[in-house]
Amino acid sequence: MDINQIKRIAIIGCGWLGFPLAKHFQKNGYLVNGSTTNINKLQLLAENNIAPFLIQLPNTIDENSLAHFLNADLLIINVPPGRSEEKGANYGDKMEHLKTEVLKSNIKKIIFISSTSVYDENNGWHTEESNSFANTASGLRMLAAEKTFTAVKELDVTVIRMAGLIGPERHPGRFFAGKEAIPNGLVPVNLIHLEDCIGVIEQIINQSLWNQTFNAAAPTHPSKSDFYDLASRQLYNKRAQFIKEKKDFKIISADKIVSTGYQFKHPDLMQWLVQNHQN
Repeated sequence: MDINQIKRIAIIGCGWLGFPLAKHFQKNGYLVNGSTTNINKLQLLAENNIAPFLIQLPNTIDENSLAHFLNADLLIINVPPGRSEEKGANYGDKMEHLKTEVLKSNIKKIIFISSTSVYDENNGWHTEESNSFANTASGLRMLAAEKTFTAVKELDVTVIRMAGLIGPERHPGRFFAGKEAIPNGLVPVNLIHLEDCIGVIEQIINQSLWNQTFNAAAPTHPSKSDFYDLASRQLYNKRAQFIKEKKDFKIISADKIVSTGYQFKHPDLMQWLVQNHQN
């Protein structure tokens, strides 16, 4: 199936990333199915010409609704495991249930939105070939979820490991403003802007880059102290004061997606902060 055969896209998880992604594809001529766990969001999806579905994994009340949702040519899975143990506990069950239903459908292509949290803090670079993985509960859950789908030979699955997400309603200045003695101030940051999240996903589809894994992180990695202090001063006019130390860290390489011809819309994170503040 090439790009011309993809007419309808199903996006499970229309939150901060999924909703603008759905709007983007709808405006570009695709038919889009969008799922939410919030009944109050169904109208918002419909108002944006996105076919709305109320999907709550793994205990979907109406399996027919899930089957109708999966009536598409491409599925984008955008369901994070959650940071708390309580939220993440049944993440594996959710993904297994979804896989079972996908295999009953006509879907053959999947983009799985993962996270760079799967990588260990190895004090160096991570490419997609890295096998140094984090031993955290959330990282292990995400890695297992990737394999839930990539192990299915009948499916063409591409995994995108997203770095920390920034952009509208996720200004980085909200994290550390006014705080002091914040540890690890000299470590590099790994972030990606919403517009590049959408851009990378679109690149995968346009170039038919299936059965691969891609890191998605801005190619610049300023220090934590430089970046978040500037962000904090911009948003709240308060300093974020870090300890000038460099302990455990990781740097995410985006060279692979760049090698496909993708050009980041926001490659320079410090410049983005300045421009964002001016606007």
